[in-house]
Amino acid sequence: MQLPPALCARLAAGPGAAEPLPVERDPAAGAAPFRFVARPVRFPREHQFFEDGDVQRHLYLQDVIMQVADVPEKPRVPAFACQVAGCCQVFDALDDYEHHYHTLHGNVCSFCKRAFPSGHLLDAHILEWHDSLFQILSERQDMYQCLVEGCTEKFKTSRDRKDHMVRMHLYPADFRFDKPKKSRRIPSTICFGQGAARGFKSNKKKTKQC
Repeated sequence: MQLPPALCARLAAGPGAAEPLPVERDPAAGAAPFRFVARPVRFPREHQFFEDGDVQRHLYLQDVIMQVADVPEKPRVPAFACQVAGCCQVFDALDDYEHHYHTLHGNVCSFCKRAFPSGHLLDAHILEWHDSLFQILSERQDMYQCLVEGCTEKFKTSRDRKDHMVRMHLYPADFRFDKPKKSRRIPSTICFGQGAARGFKSNKKKTKQC
């Protein structure tokens, strides 16, 4: 294939600021039928130029509305109360009842009837509050495990664990997992009947030493 002489000369000259290639027109074609000049054109919103886009947008929005309308609603049933004794919550949807049951009644301690949001917290509660061996082992080694699932850190006391959860897991400072234990105080006096009161404290007044 033989290239035009002007193109061969440009390729031989190599890269650089070469003159543009001449455009050869057929003399029989005459002058160009039109001359193009770029200029901005602004159409109003109601112009027919936007009709195709408006139709496509309308179809898209209509499809979105149909998809939203096809979302199934929660099956409604006659109102019923929670079946757990002492709970008076009433529901009209099965999904709401299942969420309520798993949240408040699914993880309940069989010893003290306290409810927990997860089985992990329930196991930690039973271990720390109702396992007598835990108290013995906690005096010798770190037994208070972090309450965040996946964290394997253990601590000597529950206070150290709380500081860890506030600092590392961004728990609120007033977070408390274990309620304070009730102290068994010995009463100062005991009535044995017949109006006689015996106490463990001495009623003798201390004599001042001169």
